[in-house]
Amino acid sequence: MRFILATFLLCSASFMLINATPVNGQAAPAGGPAKPYDPRAAFAESDTNKDGQIDIEEFHVRLVEIFYNADTNKDGFLSVDEYERLPFSGAFKDADANSDGRISLPEFVTIRFRQFEEADTNHDYQLSVDEVVTAYEGRKQQ
Repeated sequence: MRFILATFLLCSASFMLINATPVNGQAAPAGGPAKPYDPRAAFAESDTNKDGQIDIEEFHVRLVEIFYNADTNKDGFLSVDEYERLPFSGAFKDADANSDGRISLPEFVTIRFRQFEEADTNHDYQLSVDEVVTAYEGRKQQ
């Protein structure tokens, strides 16, 4: 986990200026309805090397893209509204670790890596399309 956090700190600086284009099912426009989430399409977009797995590096890069795409006012944080438009958002209070009423990139990455670990049922540090779909279906039923 320290390696992941160290990698995050080194890589996040280079991604700070990303103004990602909208991605399939990731966030709705401000004030708009949520787009339908397609876990298979999201998997295909995240599997950048097309090896049929999402490894930790691909997952991290995707998280940064999602965060900056969801940050519609471009203040470097996710508000309650911005956060809750995302699939798998969960409780805002759980993601807002320091209780400042907004979610920073490190807080977002932390909560999403927990979700990665939950979805990685065979513990190989990669997600298969089946693991992604199963995780999605499980959360959808909650």
